Amino acid sequence: MRHSRKIKGLGVLAAFALLATGCSSGTSNTDAVAAEGLGTPSAEVAQAAKDFKGNFTYWIGLTFPESSNDLEAARIKAWGDNLGIKTEVVKVNQNEVVQQTSGAIEAKSLPTAMTVPYDLMSTMATGGQLSPVPEAYAAVGAAHEGWLDSIDAATKAKSFGDKIFGVPFGFFGNVLFSRADLLKEKGFDTPPKTWDELLAQSKAAQDPPKTYGMGFALSNVLDGNLTTSMMQSFGGRVADDAGKQCTIDTPETATFLTWIKGAFDDGQFPPSVVTWDGAGDNNSFTSGQSLFIVNTGSVYQSMKTDDPDLAAASAYSALPAGPAGQVAPVDPRYRVVPSSTSDAGKILAQDLFKALADDTYMADFMENATYGPVLNSQLKYPVFTDSPVHAGLLEQADKGTAPAFPDTANAAYSDYQNAFSTPRMVQRVLVDNISIDKAMAEAQASCQTIYNQHAS
Repeated sequence: MRHSRKIKGLGVLAAFALLATGCSSGTSNTDAVAAEGLGTPSAEVAQAAKDFKGNFTYWIGLTFPESSNDLEAARIKAWGDNLGIKTEVVKVNQNEVVQQTSGAIEAKSLPTAMTVPYDLMSTMATGGQLSPVPEAYAAVGAAHEGWLDSIDAATKAKSFGDKIFGVPFGFFGNVLFSRADLLKEKGFDTPPKTWDELLAQSKAAQDPPKTYGMGFALSNVLDGNLTTSMMQSFGGRVADDAGKQCTIDTPETATFLTWIKGAFDDGQFPPSVVTWDGAGDNNSFTSGQSLFIVNTGSVYQSMKTDDPDLAAASAYSALPAGPAGQVAPVDPRYRVVPSSTSDAGKILAQDLFKALADDTYMADFMENATYGPVLNSQLKYPVFTDSPVHAGLLEQADKGTAPAFPDTANAAYSDYQNAFSTPRMVQRVLVDNISIDKAMAEAQASCQTIYNQHAS
């Protein structure tokens, strides 16, 4: 194992998204929630606070609306104030965290602790860039009625070598957003249950260039990796059951590419989807440009405040199924500690993870953000019954598919996803106009190069 291994296929991001030193939203309610449950630290934590040098830097995953980021930053500041240490919060766009982390690894400038998606945690852990955090994981689970089975299984995956490298706090689960009002005018009373039904509804109800049907990112952002789940629902696979040999070049993948090319050539997608940034689908739906998007729910949070009529006119449902079945992966978000962090910093980070799991704080946080539950205590939060999107995430916590399913969740698969391999293959067909056979052959070769780097 090469501990200096670079995250593959990615460039270096030049600058941080936003830096906030000891910030808070400035509201008394936020400050009160942020300080909830912070008591006298243990002797070990108190000593670590005395020994720690410099600022405790935390990278949070930027989400919508901004109130959730403000609340998280305020909680971290309150925790640091309670220990007498200075905190620094860097808000990182979640579509850029892989690139930023790659650059920080090269520059040896990783933060004290950070929030990462499942695939990045897997890549960093197998690359020797994370420290195990079993004590914090066990303590948080014990204090909050235990971890949900699907989350526990993902965190303890065999590929991690019986070690626990992160403490989950919520999961992203994709929900299909539909313009129910416009679809109803065309006789569609329920959201589509299959991709073919979605295509039929799109063709019937769209009105380009004012409104297109499919607002799905086909670009090199995290949202673009929806195409992997779509491919899998058509029967395509990234690799074999052993997780060693890539299996991109198959008739099932060809069927998926034929389907998406047909929809694209027929004008069902806004033309710019192949170059969208992480907010492309959000903006497309809220501006009325798209009938359908797939989103974790952040769009709903924005619509509640900015356009409640649109929120009420929309439907929220599970991802459609393909010919091979439904693929709706649960994507946990983890708090992790880089191996470069000092011993005192590692103790402090695990204490912070416990503070950030407090139910009073997390119930308020999830009211402002759009994550699914990972702990049994979180199932009782009012938001999971009061909000239609959160209710969908609650259902997905029970019925959603595991990360990578039906593929094997390992570091090679995570690197495949981190490199946006499926959307790149799709772009070769849609934008570069190469044959489906050639695009699959290229993707097969690049995929196998990634998997070979993980061969034992």
